[in-house]
Amino acid sequence: MEKNLIGKIGKDEKGAFYDYSVRITMAETNIEGTVSHDEFARLFGKAREMFMLEYLPETFCEIGKTILLHTRSASYDFQKNFRFGDLIIVRLRLLHIGNTSFEIGAEFINAQKNEIYATGKQVIVCTDLKGIPIKIPPYLHDALSKYSI
Repeated sequence: MEKNLIGKIGKDEKGAFYDYSVRITMAETNIEGTVSHDEFARLFGKAREMFMLEYLPETFCEIGKTILLHTRSASYDFQKNFRFGDLIIVRLRLLHIGNTSFEIGAEFINAQKNEIYATGKQVIVCTDLKGIPIKIPPYLHDALSKYSI
């Protein structure tokens, strides 16, 4: 039986990626009618979670039970504003896997214009349930490695 997936895996000249699409509604805009910094962070996080739910479900089941994934740092570079009604593609790429952390990059693409409106990066640290950094477990490292660029 085929899964009903929300996002999709692809590959281009930069390497492997995961695309998560969302239509901007009033709930995602601020008083100026644009998507705010906080909303970009929320969309990045949701795309990251959807990727894990859809493509790494066995690994995702362990999060919160045996390990935690903490966002250590996040940065964004904004070029243009998204507005109500725009269709955004959040394109994630696994940029680096270290011993205790990994880095994910995001491109926020206007699907109608096929233009990158913003980019972002997050460094995610693997910890035990007390929040102490630990080595990325082999099952998570192996699963992520399949999508590394």
